[in-house]
Amino acid sequence: MSMRRERAAGTILVVEDDPIVGALVELVLADEGFTVSLLNGAGSESIRAAVVRLEPDCILLDGESPRGYGSSWDDAAWIAGRERAVPVFMFTGHDVAIREARDNTSARSQGAGFAGVLPKPFDLDLLVEEVTRIVRRVG
Repeated sequence: MSMRRERAAGTILVVEDDPIVGALVELVLADEGFTVSLLNGAGSESIRAAVVRLEPDCILLDGESPRGYGSSWDDAAWIAGRERAVPVFMFTGHDVAIREARDNTSARSQGAGFAGVLPKPFDLDLLVEEVTRIVRRVG
């Protein structure tokens, strides 16, 4: 007999440039009871407008481009510096950025203040567990 987790509640903003990955994450989190908004291929201006408009409980923030995490560092720092800071997960497959965020010794990793790092490829159960943990802590 499998036990189903208690359904989650909360709003999640997923910023993901790969439409297939974004749709999968949106589907999985919505199935868990989250309200999910998805931004595909969004720049800093769009991300910041969405954060202000939605005031989500948590953000999964993909890197700026296939070459690196780029301006997403700045976006995370902007979110962390708001009056109502929103927990942000680094959501990327860029190994160098992942190590930097986990070490949390650089100025930009400290400024970003990530709630956690969800490296790609990712485990769906871990994704749900981490998002649920953060949203419950916020709520």
